[in-house]
Amino acid sequence: MENKATAYPKTGSILALVGSSLILIGGVLLTWVSAEILPHIDISSFPNVHTPPGLAAGSIPAIASGVVGAVGLFGLVSGAIVLASAVLVLAVPSQSRTWGVLMIVFSAFSFLGLGGFVVGAVLGIVGGVLTLRWNPSTA
Repeated sequence: MENKATAYPKTGSILALVGSSLILIGGVLLTWVSAEILPHIDISSFPNVHTPPGLAAGSIPAIASGVVGAVGLFGLVSGAIVLASAVLVLAVPSQSRTWGVLMIVFSAFSFLGLGGFVVGAVLGIVGGVLTLRWNPSTA
């Protein structure tokens, strides 16, 4: 049986690049929704919305916008770290373990946002696992 190891962990890096792109798109989408759509919602057009005592109904869109914006920014940061790790695993393959772990951790964290529509997070995790399984000594 032949050993067909490559000199670089290309497959894991490519999967993580695609996954990070989806995570970044999800982060941009959530950030855009929080800035452009949620603040302009008229809560009075929803007759069955009951606000807790002491909370003005007009403040609900601002609160929702802040929460969604924070989740979107978290997705952007997670996607950027996965993207950087996917690039750096090709640039510095001797540290592939570090980059693989970062891919897995921040792809998993991206589930707290959209997770790259779930597909991006899964691709990032699979790319990180493939990067960790890559053995530079057999290449």
